[in-house]
Amino acid sequence: MITRKAKQFERSLSRRSLLIGGGQAVLTSLLVGRLFYLQVVESSQYEALSDRNRFDYVIIPPSRGRIFDAKGRLLAGNAEAYALKIIPQFTDDLYQSLRALSEFVTLDDALIADLMEDAERQPSFLPLTIRDDLTQREVARVVVRSPELPGVSFDRIEKRIYPQGLLTGHLTGYVGRITKEDIDQGRALPELINIRNGKSGIEYAFENDLRGEPGREQVLVNALGRPIKKSVKEQPVSGKDINLTIDINLQSYAASILKRGRNKPLSMKSAKVQRAISNDPELGEVLSGSDGLVFEDPKGRVVPSETGSVVVIDVQTGAIKAMLSTPTFDPNILSGRISHKEWNKLVNHPRTPLLDRCIKGQYAPGSTFKMIVALAALEAGIISDSSTFFCPGHKELGNAKFHCWRKPGHGRVNIVQALEQSCDVFFYELALKTGIKRIASMSKRFGLGDETAIMIPGEKTGLIPDKEWKQKNIGESWTPGETVVASIGQGYVLATPIQLAVMTARIAHGENQIIPVLREEQKTTDNDKMGVSASSMAIIRRGMDAVVNGKKGTARNYKLDLDGIAMAGKTGTVQVKRITKAERERGIVDNMDRPWKFRDHALFTGYAPLDNPKYAVAVVVEHGGSGSSGAAPIARDILTYIFEQGI
Repeated sequence: MITRKAKQFERSLSRRSLLIGGGQAVLTSLLVGRLFYLQVVESSQYEALSDRNRFDYVIIPPSRGRIFDAKGRLLAGNAEAYALKIIPQFTDDLYQSLRALSEFVTLDDALIADLMEDAERQPSFLPLTIRDDLTQREVARVVVRSPELPGVSFDRIEKRIYPQGLLTGHLTGYVGRITKEDIDQGRALPELINIRNGKSGIEYAFENDLRGEPGREQVLVNALGRPIKKSVKEQPVSGKDINLTIDINLQSYAASILKRGRNKPLSMKSAKVQRAISNDPELGEVLSGSDGLVFEDPKGRVVPSETGSVVVIDVQTGAIKAMLSTPTFDPNILSGRISHKEWNKLVNHPRTPLLDRCIKGQYAPGSTFKMIVALAALEAGIISDSSTFFCPGHKELGNAKFHCWRKPGHGRVNIVQALEQSCDVFFYELALKTGIKRIASMSKRFGLGDETAIMIPGEKTGLIPDKEWKQKNIGESWTPGETVVASIGQGYVLATPIQLAVMTARIAHGENQIIPVLREEQKTTDNDKMGVSASSMAIIRRGMDAVVNGKKGTARNYKLDLDGIAMAGKTGTVQVKRITKAERERGIVDNMDRPWKFRDHALFTGYAPLDNPKYAVAVVVEHGGSGSSGAAPIARDILTYIFEQGI
């Protein structure tokens, strides 16, 4: 007989069982529902997450676009190379492994230090790139010793090459490692951090066209992150090729003529050269980081290549046919992992080979600026081609005396004669009547005082001063004496060689504002008009004709020796050191007898042919003496080459 107490226990137990069973049913339902949600509803999301755990994605670098000259000759391209890598995790001592490698591949102390720092910033199981420019000989050496070098491997890669070397250093520029600054400025993609991008020249200017689009490779990895299998998901897209307006043969010829100047070649091994280097440490320093050329100047002294620049431009289209600056550098060296020693040698070289003088060299234009002063006066109606001034050899203004380059003076001359003989006093008088405001305004029409739109980074604007500029920048009023000095392209006036080439091209064309271009696809004959009368332009061209072909022209000794083709131009000689009154009284020391850094700069701008201008040229030779003997012969030889070769 079941007692009342037992029945109560049974009922209590049944309720507990029901509650527990119900709870289990609810939990089971929740678990099943959650599993259904995860496995069915959210299956695609978690499948992707699973893939990320199992797969890694590696960027496939694109082939960089190539750079060609106007006739399809390679200026910058790609070549197969080998990258030497090491996985630190597989080495007992990374530093000692790098030291061991340095016995048969080039690794200096600075590079090893950089690699040790790089290794600290990444997981030890990831490969560390030691060199990405191994030679075949270095590869062979490493292969032979590979059993002794755990963790060392090779990758086939593309490296940037510049077949023309020194000839196009400033023009093509070079590529280098991507920096954080590049990424911040949008000039590089973060995923391409191990790829090189343009650092200067064309490589920098057209980076977006040249670099292409990266691809992606899916890599299956194990639990330790080791790669097991690879498959390409996206193929890379190669960068665009670029065709420049440059003629590399003309560039080569112009470089040889500029470097030689008026000098005679010598052998670096000759006793005379070695003796000169021994006696002059500064000469040795200059020659050690130069192009390996050495010369004897007209005074019999041992000298390096001339320092300067040449720009040749098509008068009709603005196409730049040659643009070179000396000294220069080999972009092949800078595009690799350059050593600190090599870099410091370039940076500290006395002749600054990293400076592209064509676009960054700012010089007083000297007498090449006289065409602008004359145009300003002609357009203002202040003079005509028959107006004259008398030149007694100097101009007195207040207590100051401004000298003409020809001490006895030129007598009475008109505008054409003043240009022909480069009479300073004529332009002193003319500038005072014209005023600096009109002169500055005319300068801007001919491309001075502003960037030329050549698109190469770092272009300088030069300087065309006026009253407002001086008040704003110096806090002083403009003086008539400064107008006098500006009239002969001295004082505050500055111009770059490419600006002088553009100025000359616009004078030669006579109507259009010629814009310089470096890409074939940018050439055009459809430019804005300058708004200068044809009669004024004709007078200036007559004066430039007389400079070369007149009986008293400052460049009369450097005519083109070609049938039916003549050159017009303008010489310029720019003082770099002021001549004191005492020096004038003692007698001015000849340019070539002064220390190199105190000699005048030599300038020449010109064009040819006279009747139907095709090319304009600007030449600047730093400390080259007079424009007539230091720069005009170079321009003559370059234009002669152009027409003889049918460029």
